[in-house]
Amino acid sequence: MITLKEYQILALERLNPTIAKPNKEGMRYACMGLLEESGEIVAELRKPLCKGNYHEKPLDKQSITGELGDLMWYMALICRNNNIDMQNLERKVPEEEKEENRVELIKDSIKIGQASGKITQRYIKYRKGEIEKEKLEKALRNQYKNVLKLSSELNISMNDILETNLKKVNSRYNEKGQANISKGEER
Repeated sequence: MITLKEYQILALERLNPTIAKPNKEGMRYACMGLLEESGEIVAELRKPLCKGNYHEKPLDKQSITGELGDLMWYMALICRNNNIDMQNLERKVPEEEKEENRVELIKDSIKIGQASGKITQRYIKYRKGEIEKEKLEKALRNQYKNVLKLSSELNISMNDILETNLKKVNSRYNEKGQANISKGEER
């Protein structure tokens, strides 16, 4: 079982050098990525839940797991850029089997989008010195709680989310943070 602290280290060890510094550009990259991944989570849920074909096209839990992992990666980057120990986000939430509830899944995905917006606002304010780091950390902790709730509703473990994301990162980037290019692809 991987801890959030271990995940934070492993997920960012192949970080591209151009975004590795917590400067203004790195901050914008992290904010934009967090918002983008929130939208992708919403899209994965919206299509089967809101188009009236929930029973024809079930939720793609593998894709949702991947998108939640991508969201966690950007949260790890924001934590790293602000010297926040990602382990501090963890709350002990009892794991329980839940049945997929269409309305709850929609609400949970919207909460993830809203929380990403709040993280982005607080991140920018913190970097400008307008708020304390604790307010940013609180927004990140709330998002982690949202991810836990949604993953629990879908019976996806946090460990699966983190490990899926680590596999993706390691397959895409080498130890120097450069993109892996397979044979036949142009440089």
